[in-house]
Amino acid sequence: MTDRQTYIQFLMALYGEGSGSAKSAFIKPLDQRLLEFITARHALHRPLSMMQILNSQEVLFLGPSSISRKVDGLIKNGFVRVVSDAADRRIRFVEPTDKTMAYFDAMNQLMSV
Repeated sequence: MTDRQTYIQFLMALYGEGSGSAKSAFIKPLDQRLLEFITARHALHRPLSMMQILNSQEVLFLGPSSISRKVDGLIKNGFVRVVSDAADRRIRFVEPTDKTMAYFDAMNQLMSV
């Protein structure tokens, strides 16, 4: 099977009819991009502060106010949490939650179809 066929199978599983687990895990593309950015940096042991996220317009293709609303939505939906820095409580880091890891596990399962 070629890489293209594998990716097309992933898309079919993601968008196909009757794939309830995928539908329940699906989030909007801009939210997913932000979630991927936060999760990747956290996995690299380089968590992002809220200020760093707001200054990441070139990565997220959004302005600071839109990014702030997106982060608020991810917090509200339980995908990320805000943790204060132990040394300086003014610095707030945004971290993925278990719900985020379950989301990426579901995406990984779809990719292995």
